[in-house]
Amino acid sequence: MTDTAAPAAATGGCRGVGPGEARALLAVLESDPLVSCPAAEKFATSGAVPGPEGRFLTLGGPERSLVFVGSSVLPLRGDAHDHRALGAAVAGLGVGPMSVHGRREQVSALWDALGVCWGPHRDYRDAQHLMSLRRPVDRALVLGGVRAATLVEFEPVLAAAAAMYREELGSDPFAVGSGIPFRRRVARSLARGRTWIGVDRGEVFFKADVAAVSSWSAQIQGVWVRPERRGAGLGTGGIAAVCSALQARRLTPSLVVNGSNTAARATYRRVGMTDAVDYATVLL
Repeated sequence: MTDTAAPAAATGGCRGVGPGEARALLAVLESDPLVSCPAAEKFATSGAVPGPEGRFLTLGGPERSLVFVGSSVLPLRGDAHDHRALGAAVAGLGVGPMSVHGRREQVSALWDALGVCWGPHRDYRDAQHLMSLRRPVDRALVLGGVRAATLVEFEPVLAAAAAMYREELGSDPFAVGSGIPFRRRVARSLARGRTWIGVDRGEVFFKADVAAVSSWSAQIQGVWVRPERRGAGLGTGGIAAVCSALQARRLTPSLVVNGSNTAARATYRRVGMTDAVDYATVLL
């Protein structure tokens, strides 16, 4: 161990990435800019040092293997051997179980180890795609009035977020902790200006969250259109509006979509998004 690296953990030689490895860590994040977005946002806030936003674990240095543990687990580099050790190290942190997502092959390798420690998954979505928008948004597609929501709009946004959660995950977001964690998550997104909405007569008909923002990209999630308003182009117009705002900040918009969701994929393609990465998510 050198003074540039964090002490090795007891699990298979895995350890936290040290402050002296910040340059190497940044190089790894920059090498996969779309996938690394949540980890890069943490790095921009507090570097390699562990904190409330998360921590980085490695076996042999970030150039060889890297996993980011934040509100979810994101494997970024490593082979099957590395991920066996890193999976045990992540489980040993005592912060899970939590969702795992990333490049399909990386998730598969890490979950082989994590699944042994955390038990069965609720859903393993191994046919997802991370889509991105590389060309400018066609301004004719942008739906007027779609904007960042404010905390004053908490209740209608909460209702829309809950509807989306039930539809996407098949469970009640208010069933855990009397709904307090879910309410906090929605409020935090609003406070950061990360939730975008379209409103008609006081009712939210479109919602999308900007879940992560790095120096080079932004990840959109939680896209939802009120069921009775679907089929009228509101999803296309809403996503176009969000993407346009992100591009104005010189960010590359991206999002993850299930391969089986042909309607959503068609919507994103109309905006100009294309498949960029074969992706997977393990839900617990």
